[in-house]
Amino acid sequence: MNSAQPNYLQVSLGKDAHQKAENFAAEQDSVEKGKQVYLNTLAVYAVNNYLKWLKVETALHRSDSWDWRIRTFFDVADLMLEDVGKIECRPLLPGEDAVVLPQEVTQERIGYLAVRFSEQLDFVEILGFAPARAIIGHSEVIEINKLQSLDVLIDIINQRKSLVNLYQWFEGIFNRGWQSPELVFADGFRSLKMRHRYRSAATVTRQDNNYATNSISRAKVVDVGRQIILLIELTPTNSAVFDIRLRVYPAEDTVHLPSDLQLTIFDESGNACMQAQSEAADDWMQLEFDCQHEEKFSVELKLGAASIAEEFVV
Repeated sequence: MNSAQPNYLQVSLGKDAHQKAENFAAEQDSVEKGKQVYLNTLAVYAVNNYLKWLKVETALHRSDSWDWRIRTFFDVADLMLEDVGKIECRPLLPGEDAVVLPQEVTQERIGYLAVRFSEQLDFVEILGFAPARAIIGHSEVIEINKLQSLDVLIDIINQRKSLVNLYQWFEGIFNRGWQSPELVFADGFRSLKMRHRYRSAATVTRQDNNYATNSISRAKVVDVGRQIILLIELTPTNSAVFDIRLRVYPAEDTVHLPSDLQLTIFDESGNACMQAQSEAADDWMQLEFDCQHEEKFSVELKLGAASIAEEFVV
């Protein structure tokens, strides 16, 4: 009796894919580097076509693998997904049964796809998906038999589309509604004195004895029966941890927050872990905490029976 073989998803590689790969490979200084870039390009091209067929919005031109400077110096095969993040499309040759991740792709990825080529390079098989959390820190080798279904990738894409990805703020990628604090406060307040005060509080440079780094801040107007400005400031530390500061300000050209406005932070399991509540004459309130990369949390603002929540991933 023959053992059953898994049915992997096949994606054809046409002349346009090979032409693009040839163009990128021709830029390289050695045959070995040219072959690496050629295979990486085909793998990304195939995954991009597959996801477009699924109506997943991609941003191929913003991927490192499509940037000649980055692909020249690094072994990258990433694909940027709009409002989601980067996935890594690692090529496998026939007979190979594991993916070895280069050091440069072990960060800033939501996960990894194994893409195996046919002998003639006329099609690929997408073997499966490995979420970054299941790989990084445990092993930089992904065995084919440990890969998860492509449905896991689709689930992550759908989940992340509803999340505000804070890490992407450092790459200049912002979800709709999140603007620079200066713009939000300028729209919300007619008083020059008030605008200056809030603008000064919006962006902070933090420093310790070992390093200095700029925070990045964005703000958004939300409605809980009263319009409120939610400001988030994200600061990388000298480890894989980010300091997050949440501030809430009044909008509608008012000076004080409404009394009994509740600000609550929930962890990714839905447990309330921090809370603040405004009192009479408060003109702002704040919560501050640390998160690791890829950690999720949510923020709820509640005033009486009205409430609004936002979900985030770092």
